[in-house]
Amino acid sequence: MKSKLLSTFSMLRFFIVAALTVFCVSCDKTETTDSTGFILHYLGVTDIGPGMSYTLQAPTYKGSAPYDFTITKVTLNEETFSNNDNFVINAETGEITIQNTDGMTSGMYSISVGCYSNGKFFDFKDAVQVNMLLAVPEGVTVEPAEVLVNQDEENWAEASAQVSTEADKHVSITGYAIAQDETKPYLSYFTFDPNTKGKIIIRESEKDKLVAGESYTLNLKLTTKAGEHMYNNAVTFKVVSKPRDLFYIETEALPDLFETGTENKSVIPTIAGAKEELKFAIKSVTPETTAFTINETTGQISVPEGNSLEISETPYVFTITASNAYGSNDFEGIYSVKVVAFIEPIQPKTFNYTPVNKLYQLGGSLESQKPDEGFVGGAPTFQFDESNSEEIKAQIAQNIISINSANGAISIANNHTLSAMTHEIKVKVTNKKNEEGIVKALSVTVVENPNNFTYVSWGTNIEDEIIFDNTTQSDYHPKKETNIAYRNQFRFINKNWGISDDKVNEIKVLDHDIPSTSNISYKLIGKFPNNNNFPTIEVGNTLPNGTISSNNGSNNQLGTDYQGAILLIEVTSSNNDAPAVKKNIPVFFNVSRNQTNVLLFTPFVVRINPRTGACSSTECKVVTWKNHKFNKDLTTTNTIVDYRRDFSYWNFDNNINHGSGKVDNSTSNNMLNQVWGNCGQSNSLGSRVPLCYYDTKGSTSSDVDTKGIKAGYINGNNNKQIWIDPTKWIGTDGKYPNGVVIGDIRYDLDGNVSNIHAEKGSALGYYPLYLWFDETYEGN
Repeated sequence: MKSKLLSTFSMLRFFIVAALTVFCVSCDKTETTDSTGFILHYLGVTDIGPGMSYTLQAPTYKGSAPYDFTITKVTLNEETFSNNDNFVINAETGEITIQNTDGMTSGMYSISVGCYSNGKFFDFKDAVQVNMLLAVPEGVTVEPAEVLVNQDEENWAEASAQVSTEADKHVSITGYAIAQDETKPYLSYFTFDPNTKGKIIIRESEKDKLVAGESYTLNLKLTTKAGEHMYNNAVTFKVVSKPRDLFYIETEALPDLFETGTENKSVIPTIAGAKEELKFAIKSVTPETTAFTINETTGQISVPEGNSLEISETPYVFTITASNAYGSNDFEGIYSVKVVAFIEPIQPKTFNYTPVNKLYQLGGSLESQKPDEGFVGGAPTFQFDESNSEEIKAQIAQNIISINSANGAISIANNHTLSAMTHEIKVKVTNKKNEEGIVKALSVTVVENPNNFTYVSWGTNIEDEIIFDNTTQSDYHPKKETNIAYRNQFRFINKNWGISDDKVNEIKVLDHDIPSTSNISYKLIGKFPNNNNFPTIEVGNTLPNGTISSNNGSNNQLGTDYQGAILLIEVTSSNNDAPAVKKNIPVFFNVSRNQTNVLLFTPFVVRINPRTGACSSTECKVVTWKNHKFNKDLTTTNTIVDYRRDFSYWNFDNNINHGSGKVDNSTSNNMLNQVWGNCGQSNSLGSRVPLCYYDTKGSTSSDVDTKGIKAGYINGNNNKQIWIDPTKWIGTDGKYPNGVVIGDIRYDLDGNVSNIHAEKGSALGYYPLYLWFDETYEGN
């Protein structure tokens, strides 16, 4: 089994490679496409400041090897930017250098990259995004600049640093954040204390990922009313401890073999702990002998040529003492050696793997695929070779593909994301007679899961909206959507749904792309709000065809206070002698307030990638209704809209650290509490600042504050689009939300901000908009 030390290092490798997926971009539909599904993956840079330079490493890819890289376009805040050698690409490797940044305008730069693959040209729009910030204001410091984190101390995780300012030297700082850099996966280990302005702390949920002996340097993003500022290399958290987690080789490979009478050496061990004054010593050997020596600097154990060790079936077991500036530790039985007459050299022809001809995507797994019988080689050590493809390396880093170092058995977990093609998993085997090693590959052909599907649609009525009053009702006929952005969204004007004559009492599945050879089942796994106003939706066993039905007599009301409702339905596709595929699909209902003037967002679900802040677009308008139809649009020139209060979150996954519910101090793991904390705001229902546009903390003025303390807002200009700051949507566990935020919207037709603040006049309450946070969303 791997030691705790290797598990920690493996976790670090996971974060490094997992970041590769953040900026996955696919070919524009207008460009030539390749049947291989060619795609580039860049490790993206998010934040950078004036005077900084940076080289973005070569991209990974799927398909034929790319060549002749070129930058096809650069935009600044979505406007074309003249690239005066600020961004330079290596035509052979695809590396991008960011340089000459002293005079660059602040803002978001998007770099589009073109390249050839297999004779075809591909253009990847917005392959990399770089957020150029302003220089840090004068008089800003961090104390201490180096934080010593001693893991031997009881409260070591409480170590912190404080951003300090000199009065009158710069404008007030309104927001604090850690600048994003995808090459530093450890950034999620740190955050700002929501209760102390400018205090940098270690996340409680991430503290066990800090490795003694490592240093973690942070850049800060400070926000003022003048804009966002980069504080480069602002603080370093230096983690130290006495030695811990000494590791030589895998337990499965012990005892190591030494050949009698010849010079033999162990591997150089790895160790967690401070490196200052690090020394190693042999404390004991059982059976007792003085034949072994240890390099006190490296920890390597050896015996010289002509040693007197005798052949024995009894291994020598070592206890090693490691010490440094912070203390010492004894590692009992950490290494063992058996003396043998001869170590068999590895015979290359005997090292092979039988190919795996079928491994399904989405649930397929492989358990302990060992090398073929007949392998010859004494005391072998198996490890993945560095020549593996980037796609394979990414799966290895996440421990999805693993290997037994003692016998070479390869396993692939059922959550693998390997592309449908034949992959070569390359393994190197070594021993003391062949330290260079022999490399062979296990060929694995990954095939698409025949049960896979992308969508199930219950239709929509947004393109033919139904309006009810208290006396009459239109027949309800859901439609297949012509715009997939409207899929599974149903809006009803007025609060009642299906009143007494049950015109709207069933919603059936209208469309899906589940293979005809698969069996389909449906299960209702969640509903919001979970109260008596929406109690008897039946999906699944009682209605195996997926029909949604409300069986609550005349009280078929969707939610309270015109919230509407959300259903989360688990759809399972099975059969075909392949793993079943399960996907959770939300169905959204919106019930508008019965008013003469109705505010509508179409669609009313805004899909958001919390990692990037990318949001789908929506149309906002105010309409009047009469006789069950809309008869005219009103001007939106003077209409102001704002998210105001009663914000709540509903979690779509099983992450217990992202609790559902309203902003409330009573629930410590509430996701919105964490977002509010990232904005430096108190967790209370009255604290509305992080999602308001026209409001600052304690302010009743009409000034717009859109920076620093904002997690997002409805943009106050005429397009009324959603803006999201992705740095604010990271939970205390370092992960992004997967769920929906609902909040009370206020609007005023006369552009009177004071009405919004006072919640009077035409500033009406409404729940027209859902913010659906989904990391898989790639943009419209």
